[in-house]
Amino acid sequence: MNKPSGLSVVLIVVGVMCAGCATMIRGTTQEVSVNTVPSSAKVTFSNGQSCTAPCTIEVKRDESLQINIEKDGCHTHTATMMPTLAGGGVILGGLIDYGTGAVYDLQPNPLTVTLICEKTPNQDMREN
Repeated sequence: MNKPSGLSVVLIVVGVMCAGCATMIRGTTQEVSVNTVPSSAKVTFSNGQSCTAPCTIEVKRDESLQINIEKDGCHTHTATMMPTLAGGGVILGGLIDYGTGAVYDLQPNPLTVTLICEKTPNQDMREN
């Protein structure tokens, strides 16, 4: 029976250590931020969370989010954040990292939305 070479042993040990690295270092959740112009818009996420912009919430890295943004006097805006492979995820990501979603980042983050708002009579008077 052949004994494994020193290099083979090192490669096996490094491979085992790298599996799950992102899960331990980055975690399976991330903070996402939403900014709106004008501010103080109501932001509702498809996972049930909501906030008033500008705001930041914590979500799972591997789940797409649909985001509805509403403000009185403005058109409702819908946006999506999608999981994308983070930096070294393709090379170093072990099966554990793919399973937990740790190899992903939700993008775009931060999300910045400029709302289309109706002019109020007060705005018209100030412009004249």
